[in-house]
Amino acid sequence: MSHSAAHTHGHGHSHSHGEGASHAPGGTWTHENVHLYEQQPTAAEMGDRVPKAMREVYPFDEDTTTVMDFACGTGLISRGLAPYCKSIVGVDISQAMVDFYNEKVHNQGIPPEEMRAVCADLKGEISELDGQKFDVIVCSAAYHHLESIDDTTRVLSFFLKPGGCLLVVDFMKSDQPVPEDVPNSGGFTEADIRKAFVGARLDGFEFDPFTKAMFHGQRVTVFLAKGSKPASV
Repeated sequence: MSHSAAHTHGHGHSHSHGEGASHAPGGTWTHENVHLYEQQPTAAEMGDRVPKAMREVYPFDEDTTTVMDFACGTGLISRGLAPYCKSIVGVDISQAMVDFYNEKVHNQGIPPEEMRAVCADLKGEISELDGQKFDVIVCSAAYHHLESIDDTTRVLSFFLKPGGCLLVVDFMKSDQPVPEDVPNSGGFTEADIRKAFVGARLDGFEFDPFTKAMFHGQRVTVFLAKGSKPASV
């Protein structure tokens, strides 16, 4: 995609916020306040670092690579990857986030066949997303919102093409959980993420604690995990 190119709220669904924060200062992100999301220091910081780290571990091709940005939110990660891929579909359970994402894409003059977001709670069924499968699925700072990272990783694996790659960014487990009311506020160990990837039958697991960041005032170590769907599937 030649254009310079877009988080979500956890409700116990199979996915939720990406990019580092799930609640507005006074509660849930809405159509009225979602524009404030990208003004958060953590959001902007991660929106820069995360796509760069992803591009270092996967050979994105602007002519061929198709991407799903799971728990895409306002689209910070999508916009960081857009110049390096053919198309991106953002998926989020927050309609406010999806609308914001699509408005920014429209305002940039990017056609929806190259970049768009949909509001959906994916189950891993062939009828979803018009049956589309992806070369790469990325998910940034949403895993700690999930009720079951094992279940969600299996769902995401379903949407990968044979040989496709899943890239997940979140924060390492520490003694001090982030002050956020989510299922995994304490973060994850490498073993936690490896178990989810292996359970989803993803091969070639890699795990890299690549940076530090502030989440809700708590300094955390951020990791990038990678796994690939077997080409013979």
